[in-house]
Amino acid sequence: MSLGSVCDAGDSIMADKGFNVQDLLAAHDVQVTIPTFLKKESIRSEMLAKDRKTATQRVHIEHHIGLAKSYKILSQPKSPIEASLGSEITFVSCMLCNFRSCIMSFPCK
Repeated sequence: MSLGSVCDAGDSIMADKGFNVQDLLAAHDVQVTIPTFLKKESIRSEMLAKDRKTATQRVHIEHHIGLAKSYKILSQPKSPIEASLGSEITFVSCMLCNFRSCIMSFPCK
């Protein structure tokens, strides 16, 4: 699977600290959002606002991943056939979460 089949120009990917893929994705016009590395110097207010927004989005993503993991097929040992289809099984499980009426725990409209 190539990067071009997964990401389009203008897409944004959220990555954790330590995933240095910015150079690889910049050639495809894909933005990488990672948390700011905190050092001893103070953090600027615009960086703090960006990190808060990223943290809010990350909560939604982590919750979505948790919902996908609730599917029995992802929580049990895999047969050799299931293991060979691991990416597809994970993709379908994540997509099924998108069809739930309420993904977050706050009241749905």
